[in-house]
Amino acid sequence: MAKLISMFVVGLLLLAQSATAQEAKTFTPEELKTRTLERRAVDAVIWGVPIVSLDMMRQAYFRDGKAQYNDIIWWPKGATWKNQSLATNTIVRYVYFFSNTKKSGPVVFELPPAVSGSAGFYGTIMDSWQVPLTDVGVGGKGGKYLLLPPDFKGVVPTGYIPLRLKTYNSYTLIRSILASDSEEVVRTGDALVKKIKVYPLSKAAQPPQQNFIDMTGVLYEPAGPYSYDFYVSLARMLNEEPAQTKDMQMLGMLLPLGIEKGKTFDPDSGTRTVLNSAASEAHAWLLDGIGRVAAPWWPGEHWAIPSAPIGVKTTFLWQVPEYFDVDGRGITLADWFGPVSKLGGSSFYLATYFDSNGSPLQGANSYRLHVSANVPVKEFWSITVYDMATSALFRNADRLVVSSTDKGVQKNPDGSVDVYFGPKAPAGKEANWVYAAEGKNWFPWFRFYGPEKAAEDKSWRMPDIEKVN
Repeated sequence: MAKLISMFVVGLLLLAQSATAQEAKTFTPEELKTRTLERRAVDAVIWGVPIVSLDMMRQAYFRDGKAQYNDIIWWPKGATWKNQSLATNTIVRYVYFFSNTKKSGPVVFELPPAVSGSAGFYGTIMDSWQVPLTDVGVGGKGGKYLLLPPDFKGVVPTGYIPLRLKTYNSYTLIRSILASDSEEVVRTGDALVKKIKVYPLSKAAQPPQQNFIDMTGVLYEPAGPYSYDFYVSLARMLNEEPAQTKDMQMLGMLLPLGIEKGKTFDPDSGTRTVLNSAASEAHAWLLDGIGRVAAPWWPGEHWAIPSAPIGVKTTFLWQVPEYFDVDGRGITLADWFGPVSKLGGSSFYLATYFDSNGSPLQGANSYRLHVSANVPVKEFWSITVYDMATSALFRNADRLVVSSTDKGVQKNPDGSVDVYFGPKAPAGKEANWVYAAEGKNWFPWFRFYGPEKAAEDKSWRMPDIEKVN
C-alpha cells in the first residue's frame, strides 16, 4: 500500500512539472539577448552614475570653461542658474579644478589659510568615482597637498600632505566663503582665491602662473546624459582608469553592452536603441529613489539628509561588511555631486521632497516654510530650490535662494522667518520668496554653514513645508 501511495505522489509531481513546463514562456535567442542587454544596461547606469557624473563635470570644464587640467574655473560673483551643476548653491562662490596624474605625474595643490573674520574655504578632493579623499580648508587651515597616481612607487617628498588616489583623474571642489558682501571682504576673498596654486610636482622648483577662468555669465552644463551618451562616457572613463577589484564582477556584466576595457565602444544601431531606452528607465528609477531612501531627520517629518543611509553611515564610501550599496550610491549621486569626507565639519544640509501632507512639491502650488528662530549656525543659513527632473537650478530664474545674509528678508517678532515657494511671490513677500517653475516638481536644500551642536543633535527643529493654496 505504501508503495502504491509513493508511486501516486511521484506521478502527481511529474504531472505538475509537465504542466509547469508547458505553461513556461519560451524565448527566441534574439529575445533572450535583448532582455539581457536591457537588464545589464539599466544596472550599468545605476552603477556608473558617480564616474559618469564626474566626467560630465569634466567635459563641461573643458567645453564650457575652455579649461585645461589644473586650470581653476570659478564664480567670483556667486552662481546663477547658468551653473547647471547638481544642487548648486548660489550663496558661496564655487572654485573647481580637475587634474590627471596619468598625463602630468603627481600634482601639487596649494590652499592658503583663511583670513580670520573675512574669508576662507571649505572643499573636498575626490577621485573619479567621487570617493572623498579629504576635506580642505576646515577650521581655516591651509595646506600643500600632493595628489599621487595609483601606480606611484617613488619616494614622497617632504613638505606635502600626500594623497594616494585609486584613479588618475581627480576633481577638487572648493567653496569660497565670505563673512559679508562688503567691498573690503570681497576684495580679501578674491585675493585669497588668487593664492590657490595647482601644478605638476615636476615643476615645483618654478611653478607656472596659475590660470583662473571667470565663469560669470557662462552657461556651464554638466547634466548627466540619460541616453546612449551615458554609455559613451562610461566606456571612456573605464578606459582611462585602472580596474579596481571591487568592480571586476560589474565590468564582466558590461560585456554584452560592448563595453570592455581596452576596446573601442561602437555598438550597432539596434543596441543603441536599447541603450537609449534603458538609460531613460534607469533615470526614472533614480529620480524616484531619493525620496524613498532618504531617512527622515526629525521623527514624523520629511526633512532628511539627501542620501541613502549607507552613504551617511560610511561618509560616502558606501561599503559595509555585508555589502557595497551600489543602488544607494547611484540614487544619491544622481541627485547631487561632491560628497564630503566628514559630515558636519563646516556645513550641513537637509532636503525634502514632500510637503507636510506627504505629497510631492509641485510648481503649480504655493507653499510656506516656517524657519524656526535661532537657526544653529556660526555663519549663515540658506534655502535653495531645484528642478526635480534635473537636480539643477530652474533655468532663467532669478529668485533662487533665501538666506540669513539677505538684508531685505522679513523676520517675525520672535526671529523666525517665513519662506514662500511657487511660481509667483505673495504680495509684499518678494524678499522671502523662492521661484518654483509652474508644472514642474521641485525640492529644496536647507544649508547650515558653520553648524552648531543643535543642528546635528536634532534639538533645534524645523517643521515641514506647508501647501498654502
